[in-house]
Amino acid sequence: MQHIVRSIKDKIDQAKKLPAFKAGRKTELAEGALDETVALLSEMVSRIEMLEATYGEIE
Repeated sequence: MQHIVRSIKDKIDQAKKLPAFKAGRKTELAEGALDETVALLSEMVSRIEMLEATYGEIE
């Protein structure tokens, strides 16, 4: 999972470094980072649900 977090951070950093006239590329990078973030959150929820099934509800 750490490689996914690093990938998200790298895309955000790349987008920040681009000049304003590269808005299309900045948007593309931001959308990619958002997609990866959603996938990561989904994976985390799945893992939490597995833990809860084993150990009971986690608060």
